[in-house]
Amino acid sequence: MLVGGTDPSGGAGLPADLMSASAMGVHGCPVVSALTVQDSARVLSWSPVDPVFLKAQMRSVVDDGPVPAVKTGMLGSTENALALADFLEECLPDSFFVMDPVIASGAGSILVDGGTLKVVKERLLPLADLVTPNTDEAALLSGIDPVDSVESMSEAARRIMEMGAGAVLVKGGHLSGDPCDVLLTRETTRTFRGTRITRETVHGTGCTLASACASMLLLGFDLEASVEAARSFVEKSITRRMARIHGFLPGRSPGAFPPPAVIDGKSFYSPPAYCAHCGSDMARLPGPEGHLYCRKCGFVHYRNPLPAVALILRRDDSVLLVRRAVPPGMGMLCLPGGFMELEETPLQCGGRELMEETGLRMEDAGLFRIETDSTAYGSILLMALEVREWSGDIRPGDDASEVLWVPLDPLPDLAFRAHDRLLRSMSGG
Repeated sequence: MLVGGTDPSGGAGLPADLMSASAMGVHGCPVVSALTVQDSARVLSWSPVDPVFLKAQMRSVVDDGPVPAVKTGMLGSTENALALADFLEECLPDSFFVMDPVIASGAGSILVDGGTLKVVKERLLPLADLVTPNTDEAALLSGIDPVDSVESMSEAARRIMEMGAGAVLVKGGHLSGDPCDVLLTRETTRTFRGTRITRETVHGTGCTLASACASMLLLGFDLEASVEAARSFVEKSITRRMARIHGFLPGRSPGAFPPPAVIDGKSFYSPPAYCAHCGSDMARLPGPEGHLYCRKCGFVHYRNPLPAVALILRRDDSVLLVRRAVPPGMGMLCLPGGFMELEETPLQCGGRELMEETGLRMEDAGLFRIETDSTAYGSILLMALEVREWSGDIRPGDDASEVLWVPLDPLPDLAFRAHDRLLRSMSGG
């Protein structure tokens, strides 16, 4: 059950909770505690729902099935904080409770009055298994001001735990310098350090982190593993951030679109337009062979040759070729083969590709020749293997629509120049 405020921007609050839970494979039941007016950078105003209405929403969720975990965010009023505390004590005493005490926004806006803060400290903190304040919220809860270092974060977490919380994760995404989070449990203190991906403020990352952490805990992961997974999820969300007029929103998951009508096998190897580390535009270093680099963080994207294998099977004066079922060179002939997978040897790659594309099993093979090529995939380092013995029956598969024996003379036009050179060297052409 997710209790929190709405967000018209879709970046924080209940939208963040629902999208994060869904990305983790968890079903979230949203309960609205406050209506807000906010955009990608600012909380402009809010209005709490009636506490009776809040309780009715929570009751409808509980009456509809088990609620093993509760995550809360913005409550909106002292009355709603009291209603939540009463409901948790009466109806969900055994549910895991993650409280994101949304009492100060990431931009520093105070979102509660003194009465709400008192209820949070006295009634809700003792019920929480995990509390996830940002540094401003940690300062308000602990009385330490400012909370701006690992040391002050740790001391703030200790004071919050003394109020009854089971564990405290102080979120340090808004610290100067690189971000870090401090997790305090009854047994240990752990600091999670990161590298700042962007200097822009991304709206809703605190909500995203708390919701992802709650989801991982619900799935049975221990606390430290849950925090690690949630932090990794937030880093990816920031990398995929979406620019709006006033600020940035997290990009929590790739789009789930229908597959393209025609698969483009070369698209994966296209040069990236954006930096894989920080998401900024890429530029090219000077010179004809200049590598792509990021203007902002300096990351260099090296385009090294891709290792691939081609397979040569001869029968009298013919060679085994396959007709390509996908671009590049769709419909043209080429040697069986493909790119090496991680931890594969050339022979293992050759055996796998031969089976996938022709249905034949490679029994004996050796290196024939090494070639290089420049293709739609990029630069290729091609290891040509001569297959001396094979078994099985021919059947096309994977990237091949047809498998056929073709005379070496005359040689047909082939999809790849390196394949053409290999076969012409065999025929003396």
